[in-house]
Amino acid sequence: MKILIIDDDIALCTLIKNHLEKGDDECVCLYDLDNVSTRVKEAQPDIILLDIGFEGDDGVWALPTIENAAPFASIIFITSHTESSEMVRALNAGGNYFVRKPLQMNELTAIINSQKRNLITNNPAISISSFIFNRKNQTLSDGNITHQLTAFESRLLNLLAMNRGNAVMRKEIYQHLWKNDDYTAASLNNLVCHLRDYFPPESGVEIETIWGMGYKLTVKE
Repeated sequence: MKILIIDDDIALCTLIKNHLEKGDDECVCLYDLDNVSTRVKEAQPDIILLDIGFEGDDGVWALPTIENAAPFASIIFITSHTESSEMVRALNAGGNYFVRKPLQMNELTAIINSQKRNLITNNPAISISSFIFNRKNQTLSDGNITHQLTAFESRLLNLLAMNRGNAVMRKEIYQHLWKNDDYTAASLNNLVCHLRDYFPPESGVEIETIWGMGYKLTVKE
């Protein structure tokens, strides 16, 4: 499994990397948030250890950019801040876990292992009728044409596919895709239209509008 460590403390990054690579994990270190989107995409991590405090920058502020680059990665914040308000801020922004420094390596390993159980890494591809949706690579293929999905398209399709045959409420979709960021109904409508374009009528795959509620993905066998 690939773990990306983003922290400006080079010594700590090296310590974490050496500890985790004693197992089967591969670790990559970034020491700042410069051009973070491109660098995260290049790393393709499954888990990200993200510091909050950077000189002149903030890991929580950078989280939306990082999530767009790796939408299915698990985010574990690591920080020397002790205030509960910082923990709340990090988790409300979309972090999966929060660990305070100084780190206890056995505790960090246990947390990472708990996140691994919730990841899609071991089962990245799911079938939707004749289509294969690779959630890690963010691609949708019917065997002939492969579409590269955006991060938001991938998140929405994954949510609908995981609830196949059941309506997903708009409120749940808004929270899942945008968390606390600004959004509009038009943003979601546009995403749904884009996804529908990938499934021609003869495919048997339909994203239904459940009026006043949300959307439902159905597959006609």
